[in-house]
Amino acid sequence: MQTKQFLSGSGIKKIGYLFLFVAAFISYGCFTNIRPGEAGLRWHPLTSGLQKDLLTNSLYFYAPWNDIYLYPTQWTSYKEKVDVLTRDDLTINVVAAVILRPVAAEIYNLQIEIGPDYYEKVVRPQFRTSVRNALSAYSMIRISKETPKVSQDIRQALGEKLRGKHIEIDDVIIDDIEYSRPILTAIEGKLTKEQEQEQMKFEINIAKKDAEITIIHAEAKAKATVIEAEGKAKAQKLIASQLTKQYLQLKAFENPNSKLMIVPSGKDSLPLILNTPQENSKSEE
Repeated sequence: MQTKQFLSGSGIKKIGYLFLFVAAFISYGCFTNIRPGEAGLRWHPLTSGLQKDLLTNSLYFYAPWNDIYLYPTQWTSYKEKVDVLTRDDLTINVVAAVILRPVAAEIYNLQIEIGPDYYEKVVRPQFRTSVRNALSAYSMIRISKETPKVSQDIRQALGEKLRGKHIEIDDVIIDDIEYSRPILTAIEGKLTKEQEQEQMKFEINIAKKDAEITIIHAEAKAKATVIEAEGKAKAQKLIASQLTKQYLQLKAFENPNSKLMIVPSGKDSLPLILNTPQENSKSEE
């Protein structure tokens, strides 16, 4: 009986009002799902205003006239393309990236002082200015050679400007450097000349090595000739010292083609051996 009364009249109206309330609640999006890596703050404009309590990952419901402000607490990378005038008055385009996030414990202050669009309001202009100021102290060639040092200078300058802004910086990265066509042509010409100079140095070194090798071979040959000549001279000297008069007379006596005449007395009381040309001429006839 009570069920029939509930389903008739006022009971049906209550169910209808409940569905209307749920539909309105859903249509106005009066709930927020805060995921890991996010944080939120409640906003009650008709009562207590902005709440200091930080909301973490969960599902939160609120009245249609209230709201929840969301902030990312994960590290986020933002890229900027900045035109830079270098120290040597050359214009280049630099693509730089900054990795940052809000300080979780200071999100309430960040919302009060700046708001969720803190990057566009505060970080972006300061980041672009820091890139220009840091790179203006370097020549074009040094920028590409000292990228880590340039990135460190930008990070330090940006950190000083964002101090007290409730934002922490992880790193600054020089992602790309774009040169104009005249600059690229000049760089290519310089690199070509450097390569030609390196090739010439290489060829000169090869020629020097070849000359050194030739000199070494010539010196070795000259030393060998000197050693050979000295050996021959020593041999001749040794032979000359052994060719005594008695030795020569003995060889003449042993020669079958020689005609000899032995004289009873000679120098040193030895027989004198003479070769008779007349006998030689007769034997030839």
